Amino acid sequence: MPELYAVELKEVKATSGGFEVLSSASVGFPQGICSVVMGQAGSGKSTLLKVAAGLVPADSGYVLWQGKDLSALGRKDELEFRSKSGFAFQDAALWADTSILRNVIMPLRIHKPWMGDRLMAQKAADLLKKLGYRESLALRPAELSIGEQKIASIARAVIHDPEILFMDDPTSSLDEDAVDSLFAFLEDFNARHKTVIIMANSSELAYRFADRLGIIKNGSMMTFGTYDETLESAEEALYGSIARLKARGSRKKAGKIANGHGNSGWSEA
Repeated sequence: MPELYAVELKEVKATSGGFEVLSSASVGFPQGICSVVMGQAGSGKSTLLKVAAGLVPADSGYVLWQGKDLSALGRKDELEFRSKSGFAFQDAALWADTSILRNVIMPLRIHKPWMGDRLMAQKAADLLKKLGYRESLALRPAELSIGEQKIASIARAVIHDPEILFMDDPTSSLDEDAVDSLFAFLEDFNARHKTVIIMANSSELAYRFADRLGIIKNGSMMTFGTYDETLESAEEALYGSIARLKARGSRKKAGKIANGHGNSGWSEA
């Protein structure tokens, strides 16, 4: 039975400032599991993720969601895609002139307005606490550390309980406690068979969560497969993080299950 893809890129090219960032990139992100793509700075990771999420248009090629070309979606289908997806930006990308609470509940106002302000606020408070945020929700982004802004951005990406979660280097700027909270959240989120697509520099994140692991180099996908398959074929694309993963050895030997998730009982906040 063919693998079902949540999002698939076919021969995608993308440019920025006159430079080619993606060069005929093709990859299918399977539905219901976690895919991690690694690559050096400037390899095209962020652009790949934004194109996959429909935030940046491809210059050529196709990005498919449920077999539909994202660039050709009508208003109804595009709204459905947005309601079923969430995006955590590398630089947080919060609205500077509004509070953390209003930033985080923005997807609820768009996709679940029936909830009402009180329920939205409670949901945001519970979720932020789960992710390790300890400051006032009335603060504005400029009053927070970069790490705290990052936590708020992740909360905004998941507060409406999306089916597909896009994450751009989610552990950057986070301290160890915040990373632990994020990993605990991802374990629970994955246990619900959601689709997670992560661009990462963290070998620890890849080792713990990658059901599928890819390597991007110079705007092209060098390899993409199960965790162990990718490490076995990654010699030409080796760099620091991948070398550290190879040094840890096969997850099969470590007792990991490549396509399974633990169940830590997370339920929607």
